[in-house]
Amino acid sequence: MAEVFLARHRIHGALFAVKVLSVDLAQDERIVARFVQEARTAANLAGHPNIVPIFDIGEQNGLYFLIMQYVDGEDLSKYLKRNKKLAPKEAARIICQVADALVWASAKGVVHRDLKPSNLYLDQNGRVMVLDFGIAKAADVPSPLTVATERLGTTYYMSPEQIRGEPCDVRSDLYSLGVVFFELLAGRKPFDGDSYRSIEIAHIETLPPDLRQLDPALPTELASAVKILLAKNPGDRYQSPRELVDDLNRYGSGSTAQVKMPPAPNFSSEETLVRDVSPTPAPLPARKAPSNAFLISAIAILAVLVLAAAWYLIFVRERAPRTAADANLTSPAGVARPTSTLPAVKVDRLGGRMHLIPAGKFIFGNDSDPHSPNGQETVNLPAFYIDETEVSNASYRKFCDQTGHKPPDSDTFATQPDFPVANVSFEDAAAYAAWIGKRLPNEREWEKAARGENGRIYPWGNQPWMNPPTSLQSVVSFPDRVSPYGSYNMAGNVAEWTTSHYPVGDAEIRDMTKSLGTSHFSHDWRVIKGGYFGPNHDVNEAWKTYMRRGFPKDIAVSPYIGFRCIEDAK
Repeated sequence: MAEVFLARHRIHGALFAVKVLSVDLAQDERIVARFVQEARTAANLAGHPNIVPIFDIGEQNGLYFLIMQYVDGEDLSKYLKRNKKLAPKEAARIICQVADALVWASAKGVVHRDLKPSNLYLDQNGRVMVLDFGIAKAADVPSPLTVATERLGTTYYMSPEQIRGEPCDVRSDLYSLGVVFFELLAGRKPFDGDSYRSIEIAHIETLPPDLRQLDPALPTELASAVKILLAKNPGDRYQSPRELVDDLNRYGSGSTAQVKMPPAPNFSSEETLVRDVSPTPAPLPARKAPSNAFLISAIAILAVLVLAAAWYLIFVRERAPRTAADANLTSPAGVARPTSTLPAVKVDRLGGRMHLIPAGKFIFGNDSDPHSPNGQETVNLPAFYIDETEVSNASYRKFCDQTGHKPPDSDTFATQPDFPVANVSFEDAAAYAAWIGKRLPNEREWEKAARGENGRIYPWGNQPWMNPPTSLQSVVSFPDRVSPYGSYNMAGNVAEWTTSHYPVGDAEIRDMTKSLGTSHFSHDWRVIKGGYFGPNHDVNEAWKTYMRRGFPKDIAVSPYIGFRCIEDAK
């Protein structure tokens, strides 16, 4: 249906994916009209951490294109081919993320229609990103370009009502997700055949194999969820993706991120600005070499021009204010959607997401905490953006590779790219922030991002976390415990550096000397926030959003201290 090109912005260096509708399909006005309409619909889904946002839609010289976030990773189809089948916990975690994206999309009336492994991408942090929401409808128009392999690839995941040509809602997407879930757990598809017609008949008439008979070791809860998803009658399935998310959360699917990604590709400045990164060859008739070269050259020029405009629209010019109705919406997980002329989510030059913390007052500190300098007070802050996750080992490695900065002496740095970087000093963290064009937060900024405006005790609410993990996890673990604005692990995983000074006296110096076994450390201490996953640690106390601790800024010996960055809103 389309070709995908990787483009680097010439001004700020960010990578984007430019999806260009096939030149042949672009000759069909019906397909073009659907492509544009569905792309507009899908563009309204921006703001969910598991949905790839569309930044712009355009046409020039007969080329119709989308500008999308570039996901640095691989699609689930390739990942599954390499791993054959996945561990139950890992499969459930992946499906839970996709289902949460369906909650968001269905609330906006958008149906995907083409959920399959090749449309699900795993980024370098192990997060699942859903591609092409709503775009598949454009391909429903019969075309002589449709070939058997294309039809077969989609038919494996089509719901019975979709095969019969009946209206589809989110329950059809849930059926397709059930097929994917079955494949992840069993290492095979529930229905196979020699032709797309035989597979269609099986979807309509044949009961899927019993997963527990294929593998008696599979958890009963997951086999039951798949059986419900693959019900022939939509009324017998989960009636909403939220029901599936709740079941998987009860199973514990959000507890550990286990997806391990390959090393990130390194694109040097000497490489071409645009390259073909299509997962599979485009199913188009062979073209003559001169026209291909012309097309690629045209796209290269077009992509750079359009990306410059897109950058201006996204990062420079303020967007139109939200409506009053939009201002009251929340995400499925209860994450606040700020009322602002600024975009709620932006993407940094490594592809990381940042969430807007709107300007305004919030409750800072706590009267019962002796470390709070002024007790509890109301503080007014300007708007800023904060990283959705702690800086990961994968992101910090890119910084080290490109600057020659010394890598941290960390057990997980080389083996766990999706884990938070640790054993970094305040000075290391500040150097990374400067390199990526951001800064470290001060204590007040960090605390507002973690607790919201109303002074909640923990990022997820006011109830403590019973039986939390005692070791580091992926930076995108526990999506059910994000902050009010959508950031992961602002309590737990690693404690985080801030720029605020922490007052120290003789007692603190003596205790730190005893702890480190040396007195050679700076007496300039900085506040660290958020607590960490570790043994012998009173998490219910340390994870309170207003709690503060101090650490010498020049020491990098703690496997439990990392950081995240912020950026002033402009």
